[in-house]
Amino acid sequence: MSFPSSVWTLMLSLKADPERMKELVVRRYREPVYQFLLRRVPRPEDAEDLTQEVFLRICADSFLQKVDPEKGKFRSLLLAVTRRVIASHQRHELAEMRDRRRQVPLDDLELPADAPAEGEFDRLWVGNLMTQAMERMKEEPNLAALRLQVQGKSYREIAAELGRSESDVTNHIHRAKQRLRHEIETVIREYSGGEVQAEIAALMQYL
Repeated sequence: MSFPSSVWTLMLSLKADPERMKELVVRRYREPVYQFLLRRVPRPEDAEDLTQEVFLRICADSFLQKVDPEKGKFRSLLLAVTRRVIASHQRHELAEMRDRRRQVPLDDLELPADAPAEGEFDRLWVGNLMTQAMERMKEEPNLAALRLQVQGKSYREIAAELGRSESDVTNHIHRAKQRLRHEIETVIREYSGGEVQAEIAALMQYL
């Protein structure tokens, strides 16, 4: 299995403190996994439980021993583990159904159809990147104008709300977008090692 060096380094440095390691990794990457699962299981509590299972697997010492710190993308690895957890959950659910009804063999039952995963997970991943990047920008003086633009407001409306000229608003939004791109690249670098530009290219359609 493969793993990007930056996340690998962080996790290996915390192997002696697995709870701290899981806390840090979950805090950064939980949301896209949870939202992805929420669309595939019937109950929110199941999504919560399965999200925990994904990160328990990722942070397990036996799992870490199998990964290669020189290759791969954490995003792809996390999606692969999440899909395995979903498949295991579905098999368990179908086995329980068989035991309750005893109508058809488990092998004759079809697993629930899974919507195309890559694009959906990538959209959720990018949303999480944006959240992390904007959190790092909370002291950025130009962020207010960008937030209002994201909400769909025009330059004129933003200028009126902030008590600025439209020219000022244009400059503020331009600077905020430059800072946002920098912070997104920083977040990507933390999980993709030296593959920052390749990862940005892969996610560009969602950025």
